[in-house]
Amino acid sequence: MLNSIKYNLRLRDCTQGWFWVEVFDAVSDFIRSRSVWVVAGNAGTFLSALAGLVYYWSRPLSFAGYAVVQLACLVCQAVALIPVAWPGRAATPRDAGHFSDLHQNVTTATVGVPWIFGLPPGVFLLMFFDVDTSSPPWTALFFSGLALMMACIAGGITGVFLSGKVSAQLREAAGPPGGPDSGDSGDSADVDSGGFDSD
Repeated sequence: MLNSIKYNLRLRDCTQGWFWVEVFDAVSDFIRSRSVWVVAGNAGTFLSALAGLVYYWSRPLSFAGYAVVQLACLVCQAVALIPVAWPGRAATPRDAGHFSDLHQNVTTATVGVPWIFGLPPGVFLLMFFDVDTSSPPWTALFFSGLALMMACIAGGITGVFLSGKVSAQLREAAGPPGGPDSGDSGDSADVDSGGFDSD
């Protein structure tokens, strides 16, 4: 009974104008943020591998065809790395860490979910229908999964490298935690000048 009441309250919220205003604001903020590049790039990586799987499902796969699929996945991963490499002019080391963590999580999900929930069922169905292992479906399934995995691994490693480099640059630009030592240098200059005056 309580679950039905909660469900009805959620449905009632969906009919209110303020609910959709908040949803629109949240979506607009996300689209205008740099985080959208991480999601879009990883979605493109998955769709590129899926397109290769569908295209070569019924035709033989050549090395050039695999190279095209792999290149498309790598280009999409490069798009996903944009906020990691360029977090923005006003970004802090914390912002760089946020983009790096987001990229690592989304990239891991991009390669993990298809390999866990997509590849085993696909292999099972091919074996169930007694599809010849030398036929195009097996080749398309294997090489599309390989292209996806290699692109995500390359993107993850590059993301860790870029995140460390960008965070170090941002920390250097921000200076020491206590701020610039202008006050100390000014005091020492006053002492020195006073010493010269006394002499």
